[in-house]
Parts: sequence; structure tokens; C-alpha cells
Amino acid sequence: MIVVLAILGLATAMVAPSMLRGIDSWRRQGVLDSLLDQIRALPGTARARGMPVEISETSLASRSPPLRVPAEWALRIPVAWHVNGNGVCQGGEVRLVNALGTRAIRVAGPFCDPTVQP
Repeated sequence: MIVVLAILGLATAMVAPSMLRGIDSWRRQGVLDSLLDQIRALPGTARARGMPVEISETSLASRSPPLRVPAEWALRIPVAWHVNGNGVCQGGEVRLVNALGTRAIRVAGPFCDPTVQP
């Protein structure tokens, strides 16, 4: 019985780190997918409001930012860009930052089509 428990403990010790990395990877992908969905929705938001939506460091710091990520993440906008009130997207770049690194997302107009950069 002790030998069986030792083998199970050893197997768990070998598998647990890779499982934890897998879970962390799924969480990061979930945050990225959510952000991409928010970017794709910007033209509809601008049309619904009938006003342009600005994507800048200032707008991200406002009480109602156009893009949101969990607290352990941050968004950086190298150059401000906007989506016109008619839904036409100027395009630009968004950087998703956390403790593990940065992911750059290029947004192409006129439909706010996001592409994750390698």
C-alpha cells in the first residue's frame, strides 16, 4: 500500500507543473480572446452611440473605457486611434501587457479586424 501511494505521489509531482502551466495558458488565451471580441465590437458601439470611440491611454483611464481587461493585465496604446460614429475604424495598435510579457495586436480598418502579432 505504501509503495502504491509513493508511486501516485511521484506521478502527481511530475504531472502537476505541466497542468498548472496549461491552466495559466488557457487563462491568458481567454483574456486575449475577450479583448479581440471587444475590438471587433467597436464599430457597432460607435454606431449605436452615434459618436466616435477614441482608443488612447486617456480613454482607457476613464470611468468607462472602451476596452477592458482583468486587473492583473494592462493595455497600452502606442498611438491614439478612433472609430468614427458611422462605424468606420481608423485602425491602430493595442498592446496587452502582464507580468509574463506583451502581446501586440494590430487593428486594421475599416472594420476593426484585429491580428495578434507574433
